[in-house]
Amino acid sequence: MRTILNYMIRPILAICVFLVMLLPGSYLVAQDAVVRRIAAVSTIAIDEYALGVSGGTVVNQREYDEAALFLAGIAGAVESLEDDQTKLVAEAYVDSLRSGVRAVIDAGDLADIVTRFREKLASVAGIELDPFPDRAPSLEEGAALFATACAQCHGPLGGGDGHQAEYLDPLPANLADVEEMGGATPLDFYRFIGVGVAGTSMPPFEDSYSAEQRWSLALYASTLRSSASIDNGRRFLRDECAGCEVEFSGIETTAGMSDDSLAFLIALRTGLAAGSDRVNEAVAYARLVSAAEELGDDRIMAFRRVIERTRTGIAAAASLAVEGDSEGAFRLVFDAYLVFEEVEAMVMAISPSSATDVEASFADLRPAMASGDEQLITTRATALNDALSRTVTIVSATSDVRVLFGKSLLIIVREGMEAILIVGALTAFLFKAGVPERKRDIGWGVAAAVAASFGTAILFATVFSQALQSQELIEGITMLVAAAVLFWVSYWLVSKIEMKRWQAFVRNKMGKALGSGSRAALVFVAFLAVYREGFETVLFYSALYASADGSSAGIASVTTGMVVGFVVLAGVYVAIQRFGVKIPLKPFFAGTSALLYVMAFSFVGQGIAELQASGSVAITPLGWVPTVPMLGIFPTAQTIVIQLLMAFAVVMALVWVFWWSPRFATPETTP
Repeated sequence: MRTILNYMIRPILAICVFLVMLLPGSYLVAQDAVVRRIAAVSTIAIDEYALGVSGGTVVNQREYDEAALFLAGIAGAVESLEDDQTKLVAEAYVDSLRSGVRAVIDAGDLADIVTRFREKLASVAGIELDPFPDRAPSLEEGAALFATACAQCHGPLGGGDGHQAEYLDPLPANLADVEEMGGATPLDFYRFIGVGVAGTSMPPFEDSYSAEQRWSLALYASTLRSSASIDNGRRFLRDECAGCEVEFSGIETTAGMSDDSLAFLIALRTGLAAGSDRVNEAVAYARLVSAAEELGDDRIMAFRRVIERTRTGIAAAASLAVEGDSEGAFRLVFDAYLVFEEVEAMVMAISPSSATDVEASFADLRPAMASGDEQLITTRATALNDALSRTVTIVSATSDVRVLFGKSLLIIVREGMEAILIVGALTAFLFKAGVPERKRDIGWGVAAAVAASFGTAILFATVFSQALQSQELIEGITMLVAAAVLFWVSYWLVSKIEMKRWQAFVRNKMGKALGSGSRAALVFVAFLAVYREGFETVLFYSALYASADGSSAGIASVTTGMVVGFVVLAGVYVAIQRFGVKIPLKPFFAGTSALLYVMAFSFVGQGIAELQASGSVAITPLGWVPTVPMLGIFPTAQTIVIQLLMAFAVVMALVWVFWWSPRFATPETTP
């Protein structure tokens, strides 16, 4: 009987527990939304009031009426609150606000009431009134939402000239007007988008779009008024305003700042006039630097942002500890440590000792917080900040720009030279075979291979740009694949050092193509020979650009090396065609093979480090191993083991080519 009751009662109890858990959760979520709506509308109302009242006199009746409408609207929302304490606070403050509006009191006095109202409301409700998004807002997403929900009234570019605008009274705001909208912050837009605009045709989108979507739309809307050069602003902010890009890269920092506020801060940091063109361009970039499109492909910037958030938490904790609130200080220190954990794996992969220093500094700071000793707290907090600064220096240290230039030049020259050698050898074979008219077939194959190589480059660029959330994983895999291909190409070059082996390789491939009697076969041989070089070039440059870690100097070095390489190849081609210059194959193959082995060694270490940063590969620190980023050497067991295996493979490859293989008759092959 007891068993039967258990089988009957337990499911019922489980359902009851589920309902008890579900209903309060839904209730709390609904209440939180109402509280946030009340706070947002009260803030918007005072903004409108400030535009309509000056010195206790109504100077703009429309703005004044809109403020009154906003406050009347939230009176009903207050009535829907179920929590008695929250409801009492809201009722009292809303009544005082409405009374102040009716009495046309000074806008500053009314703003003070709203400030106290928001603080009290957040306290009694226990929530954040304007929660910032968990992910960076996306300008692309914002543009799509604007086209769907806003363009019909505000126009495709925000000029207030949508096809529905002429039927609306009042007319939609001109979001592209700098004078009119310069004071509107992304936070203002976020609030307006959520609750709508009283007295106008703009509806609330709180229930239509998530908070993350509304932030994306708000950020996009706040960029419509700028006509300044974003590219110039990006360069200026990065090169001439130390720390500005990192500071402005968080939406939580710039959301509440007007254009004038940003301009004032940038001017203060750089010594330029706030209204100058250069500062205006910097403001245009500062407004959107927090967008996912700007942050996603710059892992160093993302790392620095995390460190800045950690530092902010430490400073707040130190302040509370000095004031005697050790419990609050402990909580903030713990929160700061959790923030640092977001990048701890990256630091550990590059420099385990630096990660250990940060851990130890956090451990030293906690007991200092409990002591209440201001000097000790300051000393320990400073030590922790210094440890964090060292992680920024280490993680930001990319390969030497000269090394990147050299690698880039080597890749394009080696791949291009081999393509020139192969095409030249194929053409020469045709002449020796008495069929020079078939040279055009080789030309078609080469053209198709070049086109396919460019298509591959576009594909790689698209994949990398659309997979920002797994950047380290993709780059790590690409580097490992590049290392494997580099190793095989190096081996193949070494195996063709002897002229007779090179000639046998060409004779084997061309003999089969001509023997088939098919034009397509010859085109295909030329295509494969050149496209192999093109594909390898794309693969190697993808890995090389990834190894620059988003550094503008590193990227410029790689690009410069590529351009110089093309110039060198053009010179070589002209020399061969016009002057009949012959390239000494043995030194060329031997030298480039050795350099490619070194690059493979570097890429394999960097590839494992990228996978460790993505969390895909474990990290086992080796404190005795030095950090040499340009060679891909990092102090972890995983990177060292795979590089030792690479070195062993190189030795075995050389033994095979120069000692074991000559003892047997083996057919010539190509990778």
